[in-house]
Amino acid sequence: MNQRQVIPGVGALVCVLALTGCGFDLGKRDYSEPQFVGSYVGDGETTVVALGEDRTFTATGVPDELLGAAAQGAPAEIEGTWKYNSRSSADHVELTVTDADGMPAKLGELPLYVADADDLFFLPDQVGREKVMVTRDR
Repeated sequence: MNQRQVIPGVGALVCVLALTGCGFDLGKRDYSEPQFVGSYVGDGETTVVALGEDRTFTATGVPDELLGAAAQGAPAEIEGTWKYNSRSSADHVELTVTDADGMPAKLGELPLYVADADDLFFLPDQVGREKVMVTRDR
C-alpha cells in the first residue's frame, strides 16, 4: 500500500468514528442546572463555592488573579447569582458577582468550568496551566 492509499483510508476511519460518536469527546455535556446545586470544596478547604437552588451563590478563596483590581479591599466572601452555560465552547457555571445592594459588581462574571457535575474549576491564568479544582462536598 502506498502513501496515497493510506491517507484516504485514515481519513475515512476518522470520519466513521466521528459520525458514530465513537472515540471522540468534543467536550459538550448534557447537564442541567439542578445537577450543580450544592457545596464544592477545594484542596485544603481554602476555596469553597456554594450554589443554591434559588440560583444564588457564595464563594470564598476565589483566586486573586480572577478578582483582578477589584480584589483590593474586597471582602473574603463574594456572592451573587449563577447559571449553567452550555452554549459556549466550554461548559461553565457563570458566577455573576453582586454588590451589597444586589446590583452587578465591577468584578462582573467569573466562569467556573465544568469537569463533571461533581468537579468544577477556576482557571486563574486564563491559559489553563493552573486549575483551582473544587469538588462536591458530600
